[in-house]
Amino acid sequence: MAEAAQCDVVVVGTGAGGGILAYELAKAGLNVVSLEQGGRIADDHFSAVDPPGTALDLGIRANTVWPAEPHDSLFVHPLFEKGQDGSTGWPEGGFRHYQIVAVNGLQNLWNGVSVRFSERDFQDWPFDYATLAAHYEAVERRIIVCGTQENIPDLPDGIYVPPKPMRPADRMIIQAVEGLGEPFSRAIANRKAIDTRADSPQACVSTGICTSGCPTGAVYKFTARLLPEIQFLPNYELRTGAKVVRVLRQPGTRRVTGVEYRDMATGESRFLGAKAVVLAAGAIESPRILFNSADEIAPNGMGNSTGQLGLRLQDNPKSVLSTSLWRLWGRKRDYDIGYGDLLILMSRGELPGGKEFPFIGHAIHGIPDIPHYLAGMRRMPRFIKERFARLMFHSYVTLGMFCAGDPNPLNRVRPVARTDRFGVPHVEVDFASSRNADDMMDAMEAWGRRVLRHAGATSIYASRDNSGTGIHYAGTTATSADPERGVVDADLCCHGLDNLYVCDGGVIPVLPDKHLTLTIMALADRLAGHLTEKVRTETRVGSDAAHAL
Repeated sequence: MAEAAQCDVVVVGTGAGGGILAYELAKAGLNVVSLEQGGRIADDHFSAVDPPGTALDLGIRANTVWPAEPHDSLFVHPLFEKGQDGSTGWPEGGFRHYQIVAVNGLQNLWNGVSVRFSERDFQDWPFDYATLAAHYEAVERRIIVCGTQENIPDLPDGIYVPPKPMRPADRMIIQAVEGLGEPFSRAIANRKAIDTRADSPQACVSTGICTSGCPTGAVYKFTARLLPEIQFLPNYELRTGAKVVRVLRQPGTRRVTGVEYRDMATGESRFLGAKAVVLAAGAIESPRILFNSADEIAPNGMGNSTGQLGLRLQDNPKSVLSTSLWRLWGRKRDYDIGYGDLLILMSRGELPGGKEFPFIGHAIHGIPDIPHYLAGMRRMPRFIKERFARLMFHSYVTLGMFCAGDPNPLNRVRPVARTDRFGVPHVEVDFASSRNADDMMDAMEAWGRRVLRHAGATSIYASRDNSGTGIHYAGTTATSADPERGVVDADLCCHGLDNLYVCDGGVIPVLPDKHLTLTIMALADRLAGHLTEKVRTETRVGSDAAHAL
């Protein structure tokens, strides 16, 4: 094994939590190394791809399939890892674990949705909303979030720049939601980490979709906003092609000494020493590292002294509805298409027993790369289909609605004997959707159908899923004041250890209906302050002890 190098903090991962952490720690003067399994995608990678819908053929090609599946486009991008270098493989019919093995991680294709959790959403945490409020604000200022002030208790306001202007389809959805006459049903401007300021060099150029990658860097990601400020600092290093295998402990103590990783180019095993280690690799990848870090003190995995590691994997169950609004047929686009999902939808559903639950959603109107043809067109002659496709091209609307995750301990990440090409053990995912989740998806779909009918829908194409396609993975390293109920404490330090931390979606004990990314970033901002003070204090104490000798 290569000779150990020493730094103050090693941060594993460069996504939502890892990027914020590395930036804040490096700016504070700590010696920081970020480890990322993949490489760095070229800055102009996404600008080389034509935005969807820009071709003159409106997506009508010789190999067009009638009708097209409108809900699969988010999950077929070539950047998604499907088993070779991932941590779970890609079992047929199983839980779909989406990974991007590259700097920025999933934020390379991030939609940018940035909403705060509410006071109620923190009821299972060891601290409350007020503890994170200032960190939410700090992150919003750092990543630039567009949105509007709405004074909704269940969706706390933040610091925003103006959003893009509403389009005809958005106004129709707003009127439809208002027409329901439900005080708890709302349609407001979406809150997204997108720089909409016209005078910004990274201003949004309105491609109509963010999940195919942003060509200008308008959507926040580490390499676009924060890495340029720290990459040449003498106290910061981004080390790519480094797959972390395990965390190592000082024998017989509560302290970890660093991480072992594989050089992805050579397969060589290397060691990086650190005063503190932070796993920010995701709610499935971080447990993989902790399971593989088993030693004599922790034979079942580091951070797993009470058997909580990997339990309660959650994702947001979702219902998705797409239609064509007939009042927009034949309309040419004379408006700014923006970034696709300009609206947040909020409402409540009712379960069969009468219990209500909140859900949140988004109304999407973009420029499809392939038009969303309706199933009723299957038997029409092709020339009729093409005529309708052109007529309907700017009339498509999709509602995507999400409810809270299910903290079921049987839904879990667990170690298995299967390994990757370097012999690093994988993990397996056990996951099943509950009857309660199915009932919530039923209720969300029923509400969405009511909204679309009010808006002038034609045929409605519906789908639902609770098998990983929400890509909001949480719960597997839950934060809890009680070691019997979680893996990390209120400071995100693993119970029973002094200097091993986790900062990703896994620490969220119960996933609410809301997107989790902004909360991960706020947790990272808070942890950066804690680690800065901890490392400085330990350094000062060590220096004083040395002088005393």
